[in-house]
Amino acid sequence: MIKLRLPLKHIYINQGFGLNFVDFYRKLGLNGHNGTDFKAKDGCYCYASHAGKVLRSETDGGGGKVIELLDEAGHYKTVYYHLKDIIVEKGDYMQAGAIIATCDNTGIYTTGDHLHFGLKLMDDKNFNTLNYNNGFKGAVNPATYFKYTYNGQEISPKDWDKPRAYHRYNRGRPKGGYWIEKYRVVPALTLKLGRLPSNIEINACTYGGWDWGSVINPAMYHIISQMKKDEFLKGEKPYS
Repeated sequence: MIKLRLPLKHIYINQGFGLNFVDFYRKLGLNGHNGTDFKAKDGCYCYASHAGKVLRSETDGGGGKVIELLDEAGHYKTVYYHLKDIIVEKGDYMQAGAIIATCDNTGIYTTGDHLHFGLKLMDDKNFNTLNYNNGFKGAVNPATYFKYTYNGQEISPKDWDKPRAYHRYNRGRPKGGYWIEKYRVVPALTLKLGRLPSNIEINACTYGGWDWGSVINPAMYHIISQMKKDEFLKGEKPYS
């Protein structure tokens, strides 16, 4: 069973697997996007989604700087494109969660800083890509295989695309947290928002240290959804 970690600390999906809004992918011989694009600022860390051996650590014409990581026992590999600084070499064995590179916008098939993440299944003999002619050059949707955050915290596969705050705050509530949510935070946010608050908004107020004004401000969502207030005040920035 393939069990992957998310490759970045802060999670926001720019483009999911299989999408094809324009004929760009058709020109590349694909049925659609053959990976998942994560929002990532120039220089943010990219983490190994699993333990394995580095198959590629080089510059690719279209995808820029790329790493391929092989799980020999599981017979699959993950692919990381558009990187900036690669800190691993071909043949290195990496542990899950290890920093392998920083992100950027290298290559020509990109419109801005992000990480293109791919997953391909391999045969059990020569580690060739299975189903290469599936319309995505053998890539499969990695969504159902994300089981952990970048640092190994277990998550539900249905939550894999949720922002970091969701995973951090919605697991292992401190004593009394549920009652604070139900009887204090939810009624107050409902009144201020004019609707029921989302889990992200509830968690930001209850566990993230954010005040009401920050949580109900749409311009602050990209921050309160990814980090606690004290982290932000110390200078941490989202997607970096």
